[in-house]
Amino acid sequence: MKNPGLFTACLLAAWPALAAEPLSPIANPSLYEEQGIAGPVDSATGAVSIGGKRYRVNARTVIFIDDGRGNVRRAAKVTDIPANASVRYSTGADGSVTQIYVGGGIQPYRP
Repeated sequence: MKNPGLFTACLLAAWPALAAEPLSPIANPSLYEEQGIAGPVDSATGAVSIGGKRYRVNARTVIFIDDGRGNVRRAAKVTDIPANASVRYSTGADGSVTQIYVGGGIQPYRP
């Protein structure tokens, strides 16, 4: 490698973009320790009902949808969550939902 300093600079410049990418639900199932049934989604207020409790959803909320055949895709918006679907999710310190996994294919690690 002719210029290792340039490589390091490029790597460090790309690091925030790499760090911001959400973890795959398969790579880290412990992110989804809470579970419930999805209720109505209010796209106007950015809220989703899970187990009868309303949670805020924001632009950084990551939603994965399992089609039941082993295919997992990343949802584009909160309205992609079907009503009465089984979900696993995690919440942030402010009470908003940070990640949602729709489907029953993932089980959190319990030692």
